[in-house]
Amino acid sequence: MVRRVALSSLTVIVLGSLLHFTWEWSGRSPIAAIFSAINESTWEHLKMAFWPALLLTPFHRFIYGRLAGLLPAAVIRSLLSPLVIVVLFYGSIAVTATNFLVLDIGIFAAAIIIAEWAGHRMMQRQFGNAIKIASAALLVIAATAFATLSFIRPNNFLFKDPHEVRHLALSYSGARIHS
Repeated sequence: MVRRVALSSLTVIVLGSLLHFTWEWSGRSPIAAIFSAINESTWEHLKMAFWPALLLTPFHRFIYGRLAGLLPAAVIRSLLSPLVIVVLFYGSIAVTATNFLVLDIGIFAAAIIIAEWAGHRMMQRQFGNAIKIASAALLVIAATAFATLSFIRPNNFLFKDPHEVRHLALSYSGARIHS
């Protein structure tokens, strides 16, 4: 399992990192914008973890065969990494009062490794039809959200530049802001 997790993690990290640039490389194509980061908001960086993890699901089916836990594992692999990224990224900003590129990259990689490890553990488990159906529905909902919310951005901190969010959070906390 360690090799499978390492290979999947490396694949998602590399593909996700490439998605940071593909929108610009495509000439700002609206189709590329569905999958690629189009600005520096946290949401756009979550897409970089979500889409490659989801993309690996059919490959996992082909490589590992018909596993009972494939769909629940896909949910874990695709959605746990964005959740971990949000918690660790904003947690690090709360602690350090700034963000560091090296730490941000480390958070991205660590979140993917955690999600891949958890997802691979789920693949071997047995799940009832209700869980499989709920997993498929959750993947469809998440994919729809990730595909559309870059174009129709809600007024939420995840969709704003993190520097703007940091200033807002620090001003509420009473911390001094060094610009």
